Amino acid sequence: MDSHEALIEKLSRSAAPIKRTLPVRWRVVSWVLLALPTGALASLLLQRTATDWSQPGAAWAMAQLGLAFTFGLLAINAAFTLSIAGRRTLNMRWLMVLAMVWLGSVLVNIGHPPLSASSLHDTHCYTFMVTVSVPMVALVIGYLRRTRTLNPLRSLALSGTGVAAMALALLTFCHPVHLHPEDFLMHLAAIVTIIGATVALGWRWVSAY
Repeated sequence: MDSHEALIEKLSRSAAPIKRTLPVRWRVVSWVLLALPTGALASLLLQRTATDWSQPGAAWAMAQLGLAFTFGLLAINAAFTLSIAGRRTLNMRWLMVLAMVWLGSVLVNIGHPPLSASSLHDTHCYTFMVTVSVPMVALVIGYLRRTRTLNPLRSLALSGTGVAAMALALLTFCHPVHLHPEDFLMHLAAIVTIIGATVALGWRWVSAY
């Protein structure tokens, strides 16, 4: 096309209005309001037993639930903030501090039930966390795709970490208040799996280049 004015006019006619993205805090809130219910619905596919909060040590489990949920919120917030060029994210040291506090509370609360009782939960915990994370991972990738990101690895790793924390929070509602060491290792394995899957599945969808 030889005429620049005609080209500009044609592009102007075909241009669609840009829908402004919600502020980060509201994106986080809306994601949580969608992700947790869909994760809970996914858990209905699995056999599970409600947590007995009357058991000794339940206070530790409640503290771990609060820590996991808070950590998940901060990680998702950091991921959404990082996806916007020029925005500064939360200092990662705060996430590390929360992670260490959570780990310390878990180590203190690790019980020693008979092996026959705890071994039944080892693979179930892994399966539960991975299953409930599936819709949450899909949602977080969809949210990141709206803005794309110049830091896909960090954004997706933070998102996967947030999803894993939320899956752990959901697991608290259907898990014994005490952990067996092998059971705890399955939790860690599920966390690594969720983070890796989020990065692998989301890379081509959220990368800005």
